[in-house]
Formats: sequence, C-alpha cells, structure tokens
Amino acid sequence: MYRILLAITLVLTHAQLIACELKLDDAARSDADKIRDAASLPCEMATLLPLQQGDTVLDLLGGGGYFSELLAQQVGKTGKVLLHNNKAYLPYVGKQLETRLAKNRLSNVERLDAEVDALPLKPDSIDAVYFIMGYHDMYHVSDGWQINPQQLMKQIYIALKPGGRMLVVDHNAAAGSGVSAAQELHRIEAAYVSQELQGFGFNLVTDSTVLANRNDDYSKSVFDQLVRGKTDRFVLVVEKPTAR
Repeated sequence: MYRILLAITLVLTHAQLIACELKLDDAARSDADKIRDAASLPCEMATLLPLQQGDTVLDLLGGGGYFSELLAQQVGKTGKVLLHNNKAYLPYVGKQLETRLAKNRLSNVERLDAEVDALPLKPDSIDAVYFIMGYHDMYHVSDGWQINPQQLMKQIYIALKPGGRMLVVDHNAAAGSGVSAAQELHRIEAAYVSQELQGFGFNLVTDSTVLANRNDDYSKSVFDQLVRGKTDRFVLVVEKPTAR
C-alpha cells in the first residue's frame, strides 16, 4: 500500500511540476497554438528552463512567435521577449507575426528582425534563450540562407548573462550522423549538438527525453507527412558559466 501511495504521490508531484503557470486556455491564444501545445509541450519546456518576472528572453529564429507569446506570460510586464527572425525567414512567417503582434496585444514582445551574423545584442543582457527547431539550420545551406554556427553561438554566449541558460530543441538524427542530415532531412544528432555546445563554452544542465519518439527511424525528412509533428526530438538546456 505504501508503494502505491508513493507512486501516486510521485505522479501528482510530476503533474504539478509540469502544470506551470502558463495560461494555455487563454481566450486570446489562437486555436492553432492550442493544437500545437500537444506536440510542443510548452509547460514541460517552461519547467526545464524556469523564468522570472522581469527577465529578458531571446526567441532565436522564433518564426511566427508561438513560444514568444508564452514567454511573454512568464516574464510579465516588467520583462521583455525579443522575437527574432532573419530576412530569409520573414516571407514564411510575416503574416503570422503581424497577426500575433497586432494592436500591441503582446506589449512586452519586441520584434527583432536581424541577420544572424550581426545580432544587435549587448553583452550580458539576456537572461535566457529559446532556440527551437533551429539548430540544424546552422548547417543547412540554400539560396539566401547560410549561417556560421561558431559566429552565431559566440554572439549568444556573449549576450547571455553569467548563469544565463539556453533551451535547444531539434529533430534528432541517427547516432554518429553529426550534421550530415541537416541539409536534406532537416535533422541533427543530439549527441553532436551537446558536445558542440560544450565546445562553445556552455555547461550542459539538462538532457531531456520528454519529446522523444522511439518509433522515428530518422530516415525521413521532418516535412514528410508520415513523421511531421511526430519526430524524435531532443531537448538540451545549457548554461553560460558564472565564472571562467
């Protein structure tokens, strides 16, 4: 009986832990965002990277701003969310951004339209970074799109405050594949990313399997309808050391 009660307690504790304070049922949120919640697990992400009222957060290559709207709740009126996109991405997300930010409905979210080789970020000015489904794009090359990973991550490292953290989520690739799947399949190997981030000077805080899917065999593009929205995704949280 004791073990059963303990198990129930642990389940309830976990449920309370991931419940967080996000208002997912807020009437102002779009139906599309609410549907996405089931796949993106924003409460779990908020638990992995807790934020405080007044924090400044960078949503790096944040697309249409799904996470930015939720981050805005977390940092409150005294905080700020920098919703970043580069020129090449804007044609795909511009209308979403206009709708989401219309009439200043998210007053603490600031659009940051800037190329990744020259982000206008001051040193030690950012408390946290969300980098969602964009790490592999540093190794993808197409017309108008080419990123220098070392240069971008150096900027992020400098902009983060000591002790500041970055949440990285991306589509996993086969073990040992490194960055080779980034071009065609839009995937990248979790172990490679973890090692590279530590090579850039970050400390690994968390390696979570909350978005894992063992049924994904890594053979298909993330845009293939058979796996779209159901890929095996890795979640890493890294931290800028407080002292070196």
